[in-house]
Amino acid sequence: MLRPRLFCDSLALRLALTALATILVASLIGASITLLNSNLARPPLEHSGLLNEAAVGLRLLDAAPPAGRPALAEAASTSDHFLRWFPTLPEASAATIVPQGDDGPIEELRHLLHDPTRDIRVFKPKDLPPDSPLMFHHGERLTWARSGAIRLTDGSWVVFTVAQPSWGLSRWERRIIGILIVVLSITLVTLVSTRLLARPIELFTTAAERFGRDPKAAPIAEMGPTELRRAARAFNGMQASVQRFIEDRTQMVAAISHDLRTPITRLRLRAEFVEDEEQRDRMLGDLDQMAEMIEATLAFARDDAANEPMTPIDLPSLLESMVDEAVDAGHEASYAGPSRRIIQGRPVALRRAFGNLVDNAIKYGEAVEIAFADTAEGCRIAIADHGPGIAATDREKVFQPFVRLEASRNRDTGGTGLGLSIARSIIRGHGGEIALTNRPEGGLQVLVSLPG
Repeated sequence: MLRPRLFCDSLALRLALTALATILVASLIGASITLLNSNLARPPLEHSGLLNEAAVGLRLLDAAPPAGRPALAEAASTSDHFLRWFPTLPEASAATIVPQGDDGPIEELRHLLHDPTRDIRVFKPKDLPPDSPLMFHHGERLTWARSGAIRLTDGSWVVFTVAQPSWGLSRWERRIIGILIVVLSITLVTLVSTRLLARPIELFTTAAERFGRDPKAAPIAEMGPTELRRAARAFNGMQASVQRFIEDRTQMVAAISHDLRTPITRLRLRAEFVEDEEQRDRMLGDLDQMAEMIEATLAFARDDAANEPMTPIDLPSLLESMVDEAVDAGHEASYAGPSRRIIQGRPVALRRAFGNLVDNAIKYGEAVEIAFADTAEGCRIAIADHGPGIAATDREKVFQPFVRLEASRNRDTGGTGLGLSIARSIIRGHGGEIALTNRPEGGLQVLVSLPG
């Protein structure tokens, strides 16, 4: 089903819209935080209602006789404001309490007392010495309190302490929370937007990697911005061309190999009439070798043309079964590694690839040692033998089809020179790699790396 294309079909336009959406979200959140500041903020003291309660007590004290003022001050105190009456200010405290500039609380208190010239001196309890008689609650320092000394009409003083509201947020707290909300919101919008933009690129990359492992992989879905759809379309065209080339080459090789069977059969029949027995045996041996090479080529072509699906496979179990088969046949073989490890692969193809490597190790190295290990990219299988090894200059050459090293192989040992070629083709078809190296203690070691 075709999906409707958005008007923002270009990658550049999508990036621009992503940036614009991020800016809009940040602006909306900033405006919302500004509107909510009045609800989140800690209200000023003059707007909290506490000064009104303190003013009521002050008016009562001013109207009461001096003898009853101490008890009345204690009775008028609450958990939010405290009153204490003094005939005169203590000298030590008077030096600390000095008139300060008119601020909001002072003006509000004068307004509540209906006396714009009332002598009001503001101070903070934490600035007083611990033994000051002006301290409330037995010397407890009220960090968030505002205190003041008010002169009554008869010259006596009332010292009051009003606690700051404990609810609400300070200016810096609101700023920090606002910044965090904006940053988190922008980060979330950016992550979602970039994820939507990057998704088609990730799918394109995954499909390209899959094609590297499997030339018969399905085409890439043409989705995303215009630029990515064009790239996917071009990649699909290239993939189709490669698949056609591989199929045509495989069919051609299979056809040639199949057609060669008939003349080889005729030559074998004619060779039977050769009177010289030695020449007849040599000719029949050459024909048998040609037939074996043709059969190997046909088998290679059939495997290459097969469409075996990728399925979960327990690779250690496969390797252990090969070791058991070699031991049952009287050969020296061993396995070291985990007993279970699941990878995605083609079971028949992998059995053939590792079977070729194990057969080579037994045939030319007398024994085989298989070691399995996990790696960061997947797994690594080392197949070692006790043979003479291979010179560094020949290690790449032996992977070429029909190449046999005379130093280690002859007609008596058999072999067509396709074993390593087939093994590398299968391993690379799984996205892996194969390499040869000589062991310090002697013998050849084949290192196979597979993903997953």
